[in-house]
Amino acid sequence: TSFHVDTERELSHFLTYMRDTYLPAIQEGSLLQNVRFVRLLTDIGDNLIGYCVMADVRDLQVMKKWKLEVGRKADENFHKEFGDKILTFSTTMKDVELTTSVASKSKPS
Repeated sequence: TSFHVDTERELSHFLTYMRDTYLPAIQEGSLLQNVRFVRLLTDIGDNLIGYCVMADVRDLQVMKKWKLEVGRKADENFHKEFGDKILTFSTTMKDVELTTSVASKSKPS
């Protein structure tokens, strides 16, 4: 999940909430592995900083289970805390291994 945070109004509150509440909450049940909290280095606008929570899961079924059992509640609590003051969006990704044969097939003609 990515977060766009206003540096003048919400940054301190956001970082404290992430450390004390959100990150511990999303790790309940031990379904997520290798949870990371990172700062995005891309410029996203005046007085805005981007952060992202990333994690690994064993497979898509575990991801769906986590979303139902843990993620929804964590998201609801986050939005109760911040309302529309912080923009959030989630993206599900998968690692892609590029082999020589795959890479050569995907080259433009």
